[in-house]
Amino acid sequence: MPPSSGCPPVLDNPRSDRVRRVAGLSGRSARARASAILVEGPQAVRELLAHRPASVRDVYISAAARLAHPGIAGAARSATRWVHTVTDEVAAALSADCQGVCAVASADAIVREWPADGGFYVIIAQGRDPGNVGTIIRTADAMGARAVLTVAGTADVTSPKVVRASAGSVFHLPVIPHPAFGVAVDALHARGARVLGTSGGPRAVPLPAVEEEGALAGPHAWALGNEARGLDAHEVAACDLLVAIPMTGLAESLNVASAAAVCLYASQRARGAGRPDGAVDGRGGARAGTVVRWHD
Repeated sequence: MPPSSGCPPVLDNPRSDRVRRVAGLSGRSARARASAILVEGPQAVRELLAHRPASVRDVYISAAARLAHPGIAGAARSATRWVHTVTDEVAAALSADCQGVCAVASADAIVREWPADGGFYVIIAQGRDPGNVGTIIRTADAMGARAVLTVAGTADVTSPKVVRASAGSVFHLPVIPHPAFGVAVDALHARGARVLGTSGGPRAVPLPAVEEEGALAGPHAWALGNEARGLDAHEVAACDLLVAIPMTGLAESLNVASAAAVCLYASQRARGAGRPDGAVDGRGGARAGTVVRWHD
């Protein structure tokens, strides 16, 4: 489609080389070759633009999405000159899940460096489901964790599915890869953090007792196991303390992301978030109220 005078051209060919290259970033090998990630959907793109604008390469937005999310186009123009209007067909070809908005960013949009010591952390030990991994990162961010550590075998955090499930939280806090669980534990011990493993075994201490003993007041990390089998024997042995979440219903267990939410909320409470004075260490004071977005 020829552009009108003074207006950038609308990308309208869903089979163009550009569209194929961007869509190909859903694959890990393509992301590695391009040192780039694909960010899908209004919420994740909004967080990318707000928190990692220097990493933004291109933004693609349909006319309908411009109307539905008027702030995104302006933020995109502040971050990069490469803001492309696309047809609905091109948007769908770029990503079936983008809701008319997606972006390409350099891989450094996800911070991999350690933050200042203190606070609490999360270790994801071979979490294979991208939705769970993204949700855990989102919850860790919401509860004020300092960083998320991933162990080899965990879903790639640069995957569009992980980024989308995190609702952009991958751009808020460091997500640090480690080659093995023991290496992650050693790094945490070097920073004075105890490692608390989520487990329902006989050695596990109920979470309320852990809270009462003050174990969550100091630096610590929650170790979350594989969705199917939990922490393996070597991972359990490497933990400083095993913690169980009491359940009074008939469910056999909690989904790992649900367990993470319970444990991380306990950590947030133990470190002062929600007190009348708003005091909390780590990444800032608690915000008033709770926001639940069912559409994310």
